[in-house]
Amino acid sequence: MNNLYPFKASQRRLQRVTLQPQQTAIALHPQQLLPLTPDQKHYLINVLRLETHAEFIALDSQGGWWRSRLEPDLTTATILESIDHNSELTTYLTLGIAMPKGNNLESVVRQATELGVRQIVPLFSDRTAIKAGTEIGQQKRDRWQRIAAETAELSLRSYVPEVCAPQDVHQWLSASPHLSTCPKYICVTHPDQPHLLQCLREDQAMNSDRLMVVTGCEGGWTEREEQWAIAAGFTPVSLGDRILSAVTAPVVALSIITAYLDAL
Repeated sequence: MNNLYPFKASQRRLQRVTLQPQQTAIALHPQQLLPLTPDQKHYLINVLRLETHAEFIALDSQGGWWRSRLEPDLTTATILESIDHNSELTTYLTLGIAMPKGNNLESVVRQATELGVRQIVPLFSDRTAIKAGTEIGQQKRDRWQRIAAETAELSLRSYVPEVCAPQDVHQWLSASPHLSTCPKYICVTHPDQPHLLQCLREDQAMNSDRLMVVTGCEGGWTEREEQWAIAAGFTPVSLGDRILSAVTAPVVALSIITAYLDAL
């Protein structure tokens, strides 16, 4: 079983801040001076009310945790040491999700991040309210990524999941065969399909370091979409005898997968 808290109790109480890509372009190391972004400075000083020489944990979004100290100028921090931390799944878990209505994808991003997913791919499908070719604004995509980062901090994640730009389901499925040895599942509503948990137990490829699961929108997948998935190497699976909403299905699927992986 993974030890969620391998570091000191005093370190567990420290607040966490996720670094931006430009801050981690060069490998971090102890005694490095780290310029803070305006948002990070606002969060540390005005929200958390940290003072000079207060310590916090900087997350580099690549698995690294760094104990850091706020400097007197309040615009920089000094990295003090690397902190050992292990709360991640050993499997790189990708969730493909046909986009639900309204802002429901935000809830899925939060819960998927809590459950350990490493990549979230919003998908246009035959039955999504938003169709392929629709331009999803950068502001909305930035918000999804920001939600993932904030949730990763709260969940003691070492990695911030990547929230990809929305893609057409056919194109995404067609691009996946290069991961032929990776277990891949498409959740369907047919009662005659094997349960996801059963497939996880029987899948001979479960020693792979990657796993992909895809869930549909309200109304499920069309027949041609299921055939596309099967042709791309996805195994149709059931999540049980009850029909789940587009928001509940990915949470149930990820809960089953992460519980199984954590127990290995």
